This record gives sequence, structure tokens and C-alpha cells, in this order.
Amino acid sequence: MFSYRLPALVFISTLFLAPPAAADCPDWNAEQAQQEINTLQQQITDWDRSYHRDGQSKIDDELYDQAREQLLSWQVCFANSSDIEPATTALNTARGNRQLPFSQSGLRKLNEIELQRWIKQRDELWVQPKVDGVAVTLVYEHGQLTQMLSRGDGLAGQSWLMHAQVISAVPQQLSTQAAKITLQGELYLRQSEHIQAQHGGNNARSQVAGLLNRSRLTASDGATIGIFVWEWPDGPTAMQERLNELQRLGFSESAIYSQPIKSFAEARHWRQHWYKSVLPFATDGVVIKQSLRSIQQPRSSYPPFWAVAWKYPLQQALTSISEVTFNIGRSGRITPIAQLQAVQLDDKIIRKVSLGSLAQLKKLSISRGDHVAIALSGHAIPQLKEVVWRSPQQQIIKLPIEENYHALSCWQASAECQQQFLARLNWLSNKKNLNMRGIAAKTWQALIDAQQVSRITDWLALTVDDLEQLPSFAKKRSVQTAQAFNQAKRQPFNLWLKALGAPAALSAKASDDWQSLAQLSEQDWQQRHFSQTQAKNLYAFFQHPAVQAAALDLQNHKVEGF
Repeated sequence: MFSYRLPALVFISTLFLAPPAAADCPDWNAEQAQQEINTLQQQITDWDRSYHRDGQSKIDDELYDQAREQLLSWQVCFANSSDIEPATTALNTARGNRQLPFSQSGLRKLNEIELQRWIKQRDELWVQPKVDGVAVTLVYEHGQLTQMLSRGDGLAGQSWLMHAQVISAVPQQLSTQAAKITLQGELYLRQSEHIQAQHGGNNARSQVAGLLNRSRLTASDGATIGIFVWEWPDGPTAMQERLNELQRLGFSESAIYSQPIKSFAEARHWRQHWYKSVLPFATDGVVIKQSLRSIQQPRSSYPPFWAVAWKYPLQQALTSISEVTFNIGRSGRITPIAQLQAVQLDDKIIRKVSLGSLAQLKKLSISRGDHVAIALSGHAIPQLKEVVWRSPQQQIIKLPIEENYHALSCWQASAECQQQFLARLNWLSNKKNLNMRGIAAKTWQALIDAQQVSRITDWLALTVDDLEQLPSFAKKRSVQTAQAFNQAKRQPFNLWLKALGAPAALSAKASDDWQSLAQLSEQDWQQRHFSQTQAKNLYAFFQHPAVQAAALDLQNHKVEGF
């Protein structure tokens, strides 16, 4: 209901778009702003052309709505208020040649705080589900259906009267003596056991629009479409009267899914109830409206002041890439991390998302400024679902050289090895390895910054006096750190092998020590029942110069097994 997506497109006036705060506007110069706006306008035009001409939806309804809101926001940011024009490119293809008897304009979307204020200033309120479908106007004259019109641009639409003949949910005849009845509602895709919180929108709106874009509908197609009447502009004055009469005329869902409310708490209850309940249609929020309306201007394209929308949490959020950074782990695995313009999903603020691997990053071909869809996976972990459109300012991201990072790289501190070296130290002190209590990334980073640790075993030589000389180490911290280091020296040989990063396949025997293992060839390892690959990795580990240097330090500090 009241959707942006064509042909159920709302005529959006920027007069009702709250001006973004300066902090919310991108830091673009005039040329870049124009390029970004033009790119998004063209992308929306392409989506609409595919939607209307070909009957294909190339973008999820929820993302489409956010893209249009983004365009309007940019227009407000980078134009004088007197120059702002509604984003009506898409409306050119939606407008029909049939004037609507009453305009169908979009509702203002309020957040929780705004809605609380709105409700406090009004009485005799009702709440309804915000059905996610295709808006339509039905006109009955002396009980006979004479027009079924698309929303079009909000003022003029196209005739769908031929389709009405096979949509069983739309009565062809009403039992009434009224000379004329005008109903506004939503044609929706009938759903079976649909729970919005679990299933989302399922692109139900696009599916209905695709059916209505056909030149002819079959009876079976028509049977999949329902109707929810949400307004009767020339009907009874009071809401309860309208609902009673609609039910008598055969539009029972209007009465079933309309509830009187007196407070914000009641509005919140019904919003949550319908979000998690089985409904016959997809929804994207609730509509709160006054019982008494003021329809003196049936040709107005402005949102009504007596009704507002409170949308559900987004299933997918649209945001942009501000940067791509790279996490390099102990084993040399490189994980690209997309840094995002902060966006809210459910109750989480998402600022970054893992891209998995360099291969995935290359496949996505992401650059700074690209706009992407973010969703939450099963355990509320953010995932990048797709690139929605690309920035015209293509900024190439410099990738790390993959060959430089592997299981035996970065045993020392350097600009290129900062992350992997720190990951090695963190692994070393982990409670499952040397169990250095109180020693974590911040401690290791402080020691690296103070140039006290540049190799994997430099910390072995640090004393309480050495630590107390450092800026961020007070007496208590220095004592605790030195105690953790001394305790680590007493850990058994097999834990030290694991802490140093020996291949996971290795399980040291009680009789093993460093010298005996370092003397083994690849063939010797295979004779110990390791595979050829495992033997190769074990031999490489024990022969690596940085590992041998660490073993010598451990021997000098009299660590067991070395």
C-alpha cells in the first residue's frame, strides 16, 4: 500500500522530504554530485523501463524504494530549495490517460519518535497493515464496476478494467443504491501462511505488477490476486461506518485488519502482531490514520496529513562502500573488509562487512562509492548481497600481493607484516596455547610500538624493569605482564609447537624434542604416517629460518623441549 514502485508508484513531492542534516550529505563537489545524481537517475530509469516495458523486476522492491529515497535526499543536499524537482523520470512511463477521481499520493514515513508525537496530537485513530502490492482505484456507478485504474503518477493512470473481469476478488457488482462509490486499495499477491518477519516481502509487489502488465490475464492468474481496500474518499465520514459498509459490500479484509487505537503503545502492539502473524498478504509496515479525514482537495498530489506510515525494519539495507581494508591472519589468509556508510538493520548499526576472500572481492569488482545491499544472515552476521549500482567515480582499490602471505610469512614486525605478525603474537598468548592471562592485542601492539618486540620471541627477554620504562606500562601492569611471560616459559613442549604455528596435523610424542624433529626429512615424516602434503608442510616449518631462530631463543631461555 502506498508503495513507490511502478505502476503502484507514489507521486513523491520533495516538499515533504525533511531536509537532510549537513552531516548526512555526501562531501562532494558540484561536479561529482551531478555525476552521482545523474547515474542514479539513469539507473532508476533503466529499472523502470525493464519493469514496465518488459514486465521484469531487476531489483528487490525494498531496495528500489531506498534508491528513490536516496535520489531525493541527494537532490535536497545539492540544490537550492527553489530548484528542487521531484524525481519524476519514472513517472513519465507510469502516467496513463485516465484521470483519477481522487489522487493517490504517498504517505509520510515516520520513525518511532516522530510517530509518538503525531499520535499525541490526534484522537480517534486506527491502524491497518501496510499491504505491499499495487495501488488501484475502483469506481462503481449504481453498483456496477465501471473503472479500475492504476495509480500512475498519482493524478492519472491507465485502465485495468479488462483485468478486473478475471480477478475474482474484485466484485463486478455491489449491492448498493449509491450513484457512485470510489474505493482506493491494494491489489496483492495471495500468500499462504505468510509471516512477514520470516519470509519478507518475497517481491510480491513485483509479481502482481508483472501480472497486471500483461495484455490479458487468465482466470488462474486472476485467482492469485486479492484486494485490500484502505480508503473510501467519497464514503461515510467516520471510519467505523466505512468499515461496516465495506464489509457489507464484500470487502471484509478491511474490517478484519483495521483496529482502533488510543496510544503509541497500541500502535506498536499491532505493528509487532501483524509482523509476526500469518497474513494472506505481504506487508511492509502499518498505516495509522484518523477516523475523520479532510478531502477538500481531491486533486492534490501532496501526502495526506491525516494518515502516516510506520514501516517494518528493513530486510535489506542500501548503503555505500567508503573503503576496503584487509585483515591478514596468522596463516596468511587475506580477508577483505568493506567499510560502509553506517546503516541500521533490525537493531544493529552496520559499519563494515566481510567480503570473504580476495577472489570474491575481484568477482564483485567493488570500488569506493559503489552502492550495495546488506542483509543479516542466520546469526545476525551482516552480509553483502549484491552491488546495486556503481559510482561513476571509479576508484581502484589497491590489493595486497597474495603470494607474499602464507603460513610461514611475517615472523617479524614491518609495515607489510603488521597484521600477520600481530596475529601470530595473539595466537601465541591465546588461552588454548600458552595461556598468557591479560595479554592480548593491545599489549602486543604497545610492545611493538615501543620497539620492544620486533621478532616472535623478543618478549622472552623483557623484565619488570624493562616494562616499567615504557609509557603505557605502570608498575602493576608491568608485574602482571612479566608474570604472564614467565609462566609461558614453563609451558610444555607440545603447547609451544602449537603456539609457534606448527602444522595442525602434528601431535608430538613424549620422547620428541626440537632437535629430533628438526632433523627429519620429508621421507622421515611420511614414515611417521603423515601424507605427502603434510610431510612437506612439516619439513618446511621446521627448516624455516625464522622458526629455527625462534627455537634457538627458546633454547637459550631454557624452555622445555628446546
